[in-house]
Amino acid sequence: MLNLGIIGTNWITNQFVDAAIATGEYQLVGVYSRKLEQAEKFGAPYQATIFENDLEKFAQHPEIDVVYIASPNSLHFQQAVTLMEAKKHVIIEKPVFSNPSEWELAVEVAERNNVLMLEAARHIHEENFAIVKDEISKLETIAGATFTYMKYSSRYDQVLAG
Repeated sequence: MLNLGIIGTNWITNQFVDAAIATGEYQLVGVYSRKLEQAEKFGAPYQATIFENDLEKFAQHPEIDVVYIASPNSLHFQQAVTLMEAKKHVIIEKPVFSNPSEWELAVEVAERNNVLMLEAARHIHEENFAIVKDEISKLETIAGATFTYMKYSSRYDQVLAG
């Protein structure tokens, strides 16, 4: 059983935590938020016991094995590096980082600390991705490509209503 910590307390984090727990491989033990009350509110239904609003303190909890990062994109890099330096594995919501330089530095930190770093990119497991992958393999030469995938948004009716 992996002890999960999370950064971010929005709807996507709920979905991730519920899915992680459903695998039987994870239990939520810690929640980081800029507001301590928000961390406690999010973690209580999951029986989490670690609540922090200080990232350095959160990273030092030995009970946490892996952290899912679903904070604003601009914070991903620094949070991931801080956690990996503390020997935590990280799963980072997409986009993982802002630029290739951040990626290269983060890979070095992960390797130096013998931890895993993953981007939470579920699209590679969807049927449409498999179809595109299969079709591309039939091509001799690829000069360039643009792919757009859309689905009906849960918010689209609200947009239409103004």
